[in-house]
Amino acid sequence: MDEWHNANNADIAGNLLQVGRADQVVMNLGGHSEPRYPDMLTINPEHFGFTNREAELAQLDRLWRDAERAGKPLVVALSGMMGIGKSQTAFRWAHQVRTEFPGGIFVGDLRGSDPAGPRTAGDVLGGFLGMLGLTGAALPATEHERAAAFRNITAGRRILVILDDAHSAAQVRALLPSSPTSAVLVTSRRELTFLGGGVEPMRLAPFEEDAAIALLAGPLGNNAEADEAALRKLSEACGRHPMALQVAAAQLPGRSSITSYVDRIAPDLLRRLEVDGERPFDGAFEFAYQALSADQQYAYRLLGCHPATEFSLTAASALLDRPVADAEELLLALSRANLVVPVGGRYSIHVLLRQHARAKITADDDAPAAWRRIVEHYHDFLMARDIVLSKRRRLSPRYDAVRPAHEGERAAERALEELEAERETLSALVGIAVETGLDDRAWQLCESLFSYFTDRNYFVDLVEILPLGIAAAERQADARALVRMHSHFGSACYAAGDCRAAQEQFELSYDLAEANYDDWGQQSAIEWIGLVHERREEYDEALSCFERSRNIVESRFATDRRPRPLGLYRMHSGRILTRVGRASEALPRLAAAYDFFVGLGEHANSGKVALSLAEAHLQRNDLAEALHWGRKALELCRAARMAADQASTLELLAELSARNGDVRAAADQRREAAEILTVLGNRRAQALLARGS
Repeated sequence: MDEWHNANNADIAGNLLQVGRADQVVMNLGGHSEPRYPDMLTINPEHFGFTNREAELAQLDRLWRDAERAGKPLVVALSGMMGIGKSQTAFRWAHQVRTEFPGGIFVGDLRGSDPAGPRTAGDVLGGFLGMLGLTGAALPATEHERAAAFRNITAGRRILVILDDAHSAAQVRALLPSSPTSAVLVTSRRELTFLGGGVEPMRLAPFEEDAAIALLAGPLGNNAEADEAALRKLSEACGRHPMALQVAAAQLPGRSSITSYVDRIAPDLLRRLEVDGERPFDGAFEFAYQALSADQQYAYRLLGCHPATEFSLTAASALLDRPVADAEELLLALSRANLVVPVGGRYSIHVLLRQHARAKITADDDAPAAWRRIVEHYHDFLMARDIVLSKRRRLSPRYDAVRPAHEGERAAERALEELEAERETLSALVGIAVETGLDDRAWQLCESLFSYFTDRNYFVDLVEILPLGIAAAERQADARALVRMHSHFGSACYAAGDCRAAQEQFELSYDLAEANYDDWGQQSAIEWIGLVHERREEYDEALSCFERSRNIVESRFATDRRPRPLGLYRMHSGRILTRVGRASEALPRLAAAYDFFVGLGEHANSGKVALSLAEAHLQRNDLAEALHWGRKALELCRAARMAADQASTLELLAELSARNGDVRAAADQRREAAEILTVLGNRRAQALLARGS
């Protein structure tokens, strides 16, 4: 040590580094007197058609302000399927807040969805450090050293880091800065799992309908309004997916007919989405599919067979033929890959992913068996809720083993909510049953759907499914089922306003019932023919039909089968008596009918009878009683989601408000009724709006 010297006596013109002993020396001899503050942002997406995402941008603003107040760094993970707008949203927000990060803005493409494999964190850090001036020999060699250098240099800065297309949480963690005044936006096609928390998840969803149609309409200019219906159909075919919408919109200008073009491409849209001769979605979807395990791939393929984009866990279990717990694990794995999306306790698969999944089906998957399982699952689901909504007699022997899905005060509301959530699926089931050879299920599904669809004015659905039910009953050579199907089809025609077709179906149903000694079928047909006469304002003929129906019930029905049809007789005949000016005679029948249906727990018929009671009391000028029953009718019709009956009740309440001198309330009630009727396509809407203005 006595011979060791560490001194310099010479004149130095430049930089001098004097070191006693060091394992490693990192020197930056670039001659910079000021530290670097890089800005790696690319072009603002707003300049290239970026639209929508106001809610997501506002949420990022709020999260950043909250983090600032808390003195903590912000890390947000934006996830979603390919092309949903994750990167665009991240870069758009970065441009909005650019001036808030004077310490630098760093952008790293992690290439998590690149078939060649993702970049290493060390490679990305090398780029960051290079922008900070550490290049060549000055650049640390290992990933760990680079991460330490990046954190050290930016420790006190206000910086923004965008980590685009991440592959894993581990890849991201190595790139996080230590500055408490930093913000990090991570985008990924996968839902990344960060142990320990501290990361705000943000899953991007498809556009809302108005924003989607606006995007499609952009290239069409002033001509878009004429093609609004076609654009709405194209929006749904795209699943309101931003990139799909942009690709589809680019193909619209110059078309002689937007409507015919959309009709041609909508059923097979995924194959039609091309950019410069390439199909970007195919490669991205295939890459995500190949990353799944064999079980997950099987689940993905079969979920494409589900008739709707949204489904429950139990439905997935039936479709996959797996226990509920196993199905849930598969759905969670697909959710992390953004191939399905959790939606309020249910799951959704995007319409474009469904097309891709169906194209992957193999013979070994046995799709017809999966469809049969779906039909059986949903029919059981439907019957258990149908018996909650209505206590009418059913022909299907399967009802003998069915237990109500719910009991108690809110049973009907809960059953109806669950049916509404599955409406898209329920409408498709009859066709699937026919395609898979389940004719008995086909007509029985029509029977099970009848009350739900009829009371909520879903007559378009009924008109579509009942011819299939009739054909299925014919193939089964089941005369009673055929009687039932023709009667239901007549009811659908009646609901659609086609009285002539309705009466033809009811008369055919009656003739079949008479030929097969079906008392129930005859009674039901006569009752419905009475309703057709009522619609035509042929009230004497209507009352005659209702009396014939009552005679059949009292003379041919077993005692235990009489109460409900007699309750319907009192409801129908009481309503007709009121309309012919015999309210005093009608009131006892209506009161008895109301008590009966309330006792059964049938909100639909209880609401209809309450409305008739209000009309009868109004005819007698008993305004207080009319108001009481009108309010009760509105409450029940809303609970049963019977839109047309709600509108009729609001019209009656408007009349009562006008008689009581409350002009403003009358106008509001007429306006609300008109809005409902407009949605239903009813011609009374304009007249009500004129009276209410």
